[in-house]
Amino acid sequence: MRALTFIYHDVLADSGADDSGFAGADALSYKLPLARFRRHLDIVADTLRGRQPLCARTPEALLGAESPALILTFDDGGASAVSRTADMLEERGWRAYFFVVSELIGQPEFLTADGVRQLHTRGHVVGTHSASHPPRLSRCTPEVIRREWGDSSARIADIIGAPVLTGSVPGGYYSRVVGQIAAQSGLRILFTSEPTPNPAWLDGMLVMGRMSVTRRTSDQNLAALAHLKRRALLEQQVTWGAKKVIKRLSGEAWLAARRKLFDRGLV
Repeated sequence: MRALTFIYHDVLADSGADDSGFAGADALSYKLPLARFRRHLDIVADTLRGRQPLCARTPEALLGAESPALILTFDDGGASAVSRTADMLEERGWRAYFFVVSELIGQPEFLTADGVRQLHTRGHVVGTHSASHPPRLSRCTPEVIRREWGDSSARIADIIGAPVLTGSVPGGYYSRVVGQIAAQSGLRILFTSEPTPNPAWLDGMLVMGRMSVTRRTSDQNLAALAHLKRRALLEQQVTWGAKKVIKRLSGEAWLAARRKLFDRGLV
């Protein structure tokens, strides 16, 4: 099975008011205005040709689907998930994955517990995006990683009244240990930021790569990715590979430099 999975974050009103999710220029670069997001959904619909995006709670259901599949995921748990994003998806009869930072539930600009519950009851898959969204999860100790997955899954499960079987890695900081502890914590599907359409198994858990979508993603590039065009996939892989090297070599300095570049509008 091959699956093209997109990473989205928040959807903002066309006025541009930043009223959902994490604050700052860095986070804003991952948020799309309503009109832009609607165009993206039109592009996805054109690619699917009458099919729906794939959204399932278990690996078996994912692997049993028609290939190539197209999957939509939304990270962080910003307030727009239930007030804008889910509404627009449901207009088309679509469902998606929403990954929530559990310690931010009920905080300003983030989902309330009722919002998390609504997403679940409306048929979307709600999963964990860690407890606190640490800057570099893969550099945390195993004990911290276990708390991030376990505490978050327990909190969300208590809200939705069902086990949490899916998660996504915050900040793209994935490692084998991060995955192994996620599997030990009960997750059956883990989404990373690795730009690959080819799933892999790790300790009984399905690991799924994803393609990042930002304000810099053109409609043409999104369409090329949705159709699994080789050049578009290669561009994502090259960019991600370079970022991984920089992250590994520069550590915390990368995070500080990245924030400065975004604040100055250079990226």
